[in-house]
Amino acid sequence: MAPVRDISDGICAYLQGGFGNQLFILAAGWAQADRLGCPLYVDASRFLADDWLERAKETPREYELASIDFPGILLREDSPWFRNSPRRPAVIRRPGRRSTTLRVYRQPTINYHHDINRVTPGTTLLGYFQSWRYFDPVADRLADALLSAPLSDAESGTLRSFERTPAITAHLRRGDYLTPEAARHHGIASADYFVRALALLRTLATPTVSVRAFSDSPDLVRRELADVENLELVDDVTSLGSIATVRAMSAGVGLAMSNSSFSWWAAWLMSRRDPVAPVIAPRPWQADGQSGHDQLLPHWLTLDAR
Repeated sequence: MAPVRDISDGICAYLQGGFGNQLFILAAGWAQADRLGCPLYVDASRFLADDWLERAKETPREYELASIDFPGILLREDSPWFRNSPRRPAVIRRPGRRSTTLRVYRQPTINYHHDINRVTPGTTLLGYFQSWRYFDPVADRLADALLSAPLSDAESGTLRSFERTPAITAHLRRGDYLTPEAARHHGIASADYFVRALALLRTLATPTVSVRAFSDSPDLVRRELADVENLELVDDVTSLGSIATVRAMSAGVGLAMSNSSFSWWAAWLMSRRDPVAPVIAPRPWQADGQSGHDQLLPHWLTLDAR
């Protein structure tokens, strides 16, 4: 096994979840390391570790930020947190991995918390940090990194095609959200929400009648949106990687979001490209009724998700 790296001189972004959440966590860590002028460590160790205690109840994920050029050091098996999650109390962490000397900043709730700006080098960030306020100081550099990430020839061709034919974008997150565990936590934006959101966007967006829908459950969405006219369903989303899909979704003239961090990043890129492009998000964000302060950009609209 690789020697354990000393990360006590920097800020460590401990990655969790899928692409969207990994990006939020990277962004929060990047902003704090930038504020402190110290190294950024991006910890992908949980995606490499066969750790049943940590991952037994989670949707299997992979590290998805490999093509993003960020100013940090990627940690793998050399991480103090490898098979030794910072979610565990210090007394049960693995001896010999130097983790007991590290501080952990645990995001208290899903809201934005300004006290993150008091962290010091030697701190690992633990949470999902789903707010633009956590990374606003590095937003321009993060956007450049996303937009300059390399794409395959096929991805570039698809993206150019979408840019040439403007349409309203809809992202219908289904897939793992349909499992009982995920539904209890996340909830799911209903088909009726999307019908209402698309009707509103057709009155607000640059004149267009076309809707381009992205989903991880295209057959289900085809039934759910059967009555929506001029609908183009992007069937083969697997031909696009995560970054290419987010960029393709952001290429629209308006966006109907799911309660998904993947949707969030597409909406954020769309708003940076065209600040007046209307974005509609479902409320609440979670099944228990919670929505974070400053989770959505101030000018985004919301509709009842039921």
